[in-house]
Amino acid sequence: MVSKGDLGVSYLVAVGVVLFGVFSGGMLLPVEAARSRSLLGLSMGIMIAGSFLVTGIGLARSTLDDERVWRVAGWSTLGLGVPTLLAVLVIVLLPSMLRGIGWRSVVLVNIAAGGVVGVLVGSLLELRAEHERTRTLNQRNTVFLRLFRHDIRTSVNLIRGHLDLVASAGETPLESADVIRDHLTHIERLSDAANRLDDLESMTETEPIDFGALVRDRVDTIQRSTNAVTVETDIHPESYVRANGLLTSVVDNLLRNAVEHGSTSHPSPSEADPWIRVTVRPDGPGDTVVLRVEDDGPGFTDTELAVHADAETTETALRHSDGVGLWLVRWIVDAYDGEFTVENGDDGGAIVIVRLPTTSDEPATNPELESPPESVLTPRAR
Repeated sequence: MVSKGDLGVSYLVAVGVVLFGVFSGGMLLPVEAARSRSLLGLSMGIMIAGSFLVTGIGLARSTLDDERVWRVAGWSTLGLGVPTLLAVLVIVLLPSMLRGIGWRSVVLVNIAAGGVVGVLVGSLLELRAEHERTRTLNQRNTVFLRLFRHDIRTSVNLIRGHLDLVASAGETPLESADVIRDHLTHIERLSDAANRLDDLESMTETEPIDFGALVRDRVDTIQRSTNAVTVETDIHPESYVRANGLLTSVVDNLLRNAVEHGSTSHPSPSEADPWIRVTVRPDGPGDTVVLRVEDDGPGFTDTELAVHADAETTETALRHSDGVGLWLVRWIVDAYDGEFTVENGDDGGAIVIVRLPTTSDEPATNPELESPPESVLTPRAR
């Protein structure tokens, strides 16, 4: 099966060959006057054919995906089409403007220049986008590998220590069993996070989703699985965004994180249950939808706030966040062309805000969005 990338490369090469023939065809005429007039056409033909051929061959050997190659072909078509259309309109509608000038040469130059500019603009835009994608992938790999190594090492050391305690005691203390179980679960969640990153890298298609309905469903699931939690909601109906199953991971992570970290401010069973507030509302003139999740815990650390305040930052050994959960949410939201911010409330507690572009398209169905078996909880230092 021929891909869009192969079609784009073939198109660029074919256009270069055809235009070379069209522009330089006058050189084959036996009349000396016609041959001399075709010198400009020959030079233009060589220039535009060379640019299209070199671009096509370069794209065929590049690592750009099919969609990007196809878009370069589209830009080249636009570059050729606009000056060609303008020339036709002038010839048909305003022929008097062409009297006394070498209009054929002007048309040739404009069409050739338009094609070359279209190829260059398309190539530069797509190469820049590919550079940004590569930079983001490098950031993801740096962050995730550091966190993965740190968390795995910590969990393995704790598990080994408690297993040694069990071996020496001859029985399994309840505390050791809980610690071993918790850290094995954490390792499993890290594996789930790696799978989410793979899904994010291969993500190509989105569809209209009722964001409010999705959040309401995930809140209900949280309340059924966690008895001791108070959830206040303010969810606007029919808040549509373009996303896919990864959006469920975003909502689940934020809700479970709020429940887990909100509960740290209530260590005693006699105290009130942890409280979270979830809102989904249109923002501004209605071009974005905002998900806001608040908890009543101690809030984010200064380090966490600093890291996620700068979208260009890359974690280092001295300046890093405390878990992969927020990074995973941030990367998914970025893939949807949304915004992700964290802050602390005036009266304490953490606040996470996700802004996603709205869509006027309504979901054709109510698809069952993918739900991870365990969301990645962010072990946030409070």
